[in-house]
Amino acid sequence: IAHASYPVLRLIIISFATVLLIKYFVYMVISPWNDALMAAKRYARRKALSGVPYAPRVSVLVPAWNEEHGVITTIETLLDSSYTNTEIIVINNASTDHTESNVKTLIDRYYRGLDLQAPHIDIIQVKEEQPGKGYALNKGISIAKGEIVISIDADCSVAPSTIQNFVNCFVDPKVMAAVGNVKIGNTETLIGIVQSLEFLFSFYFKKCDSIVGSIYIIGGAAGAFRKEVLDRFQGYSTSNITEDIDLSLHIQYSGLKIVYAQDAVVYTEGATDLKSLINQRLRWKRGRFETFFTYRHLFFSTNKKHNKILSWIILPLAIFGDMQLFFELFFIIFLFIYSYLTRDYSSFISGIVIVSSMFMVQIASEVNRKKVGNFFFLAPIGWILLYVSTFVEFVALIKMISGYAFGEQVKWQHWNRTGVFSNQTEAVKNDM
Repeated sequence: IAHASYPVLRLIIISFATVLLIKYFVYMVISPWNDALMAAKRYARRKALSGVPYAPRVSVLVPAWNEEHGVITTIETLLDSSYTNTEIIVINNASTDHTESNVKTLIDRYYRGLDLQAPHIDIIQVKEEQPGKGYALNKGISIAKGEIVISIDADCSVAPSTIQNFVNCFVDPKVMAAVGNVKIGNTETLIGIVQSLEFLFSFYFKKCDSIVGSIYIIGGAAGAFRKEVLDRFQGYSTSNITEDIDLSLHIQYSGLKIVYAQDAVVYTEGATDLKSLINQRLRWKRGRFETFFTYRHLFFSTNKKHNKILSWIILPLAIFGDMQLFFELFFIIFLFIYSYLTRDYSSFISGIVIVSSMFMVQIASEVNRKKVGNFFFLAPIGWILLYVSTFVEFVALIKMISGYAFGEQVKWQHWNRTGVFSNQTEAVKNDM
């Protein structure tokens, strides 16, 4: 009887996988068109402006909580930006390390012109005693003078053209927010490589989401907004542990336009060990689930202002993906056993071919990015590395469920920063 049930279980697993594979196939077909469509829209808008340059004031917010190792490099790369009409606001949110003194030293050097020559940029430090990234960002928003506000995490390194490329998105007056292209900077370990490949997948697919208007996550590491939108929504949530997802869905719920800026490149320092990575994904899952509940009326909405692809396909598929993940470990074990007993390896072979092909296409589209181009040789074994990612996501999901069951709270975690960008790499300087 057990042997007879194998084909049925295999069919169930394949059915689950087919839904996601169809999604990936559609994404792979649509995504490459994003760059051409964005370029055409920008050209048409500039032509309508009769050649008048679009150079609005930009406020860059850098919230910092115990970021003594990375915040200086983040500021220095921002000062090296090719876009000049900018102010940088560093919000030191009750740090207990040397974040405050390091930033003050940099400010002093900057204004005395000892080693940084960019007098067009103002650096303002605000220190608050209230915890929470949302609160810190809102404090920065309250004093920001820019028409466009960009959020950058304090462990990042920003390519010189990133701010300009963000601004280019807002040439279209309908665009209210844009998400940048975030890459993992510390790729010397297996954990770093896995995160880098995850981000490659995720941000490549944002091209498709941008075309159909279904972006619902603007990460804090690289997000840009019209100031009027932030003022209208009174900034970020101060209670949601994923304040960036909450704001993103708030924008979508209001029927406003979000786009993806592939050329707005920001490198971030990823988790350095497995425990930190699991805790990060736990926070993401918990925060996303709570945000979904807050904006639950966006699911299957018939409201004209809501994006139907987002409401009827993308958001339900996100829930479906977590359901599939819950059974993922069982699925994988069963497929291994089934393949061994029946000598039928077609499922594994097809999976390897599909995943490897997707990696090859995505890496090929990024060959001008040194850190990603070096991963070409990993494409054939990308499916193995995804098992590591699957394990992390599975554990985070189980921890989230158990957390709800036992009433546990999820707080901001802070792993051991090493300052991987302390010596700005050529890959960052010449990325765009």
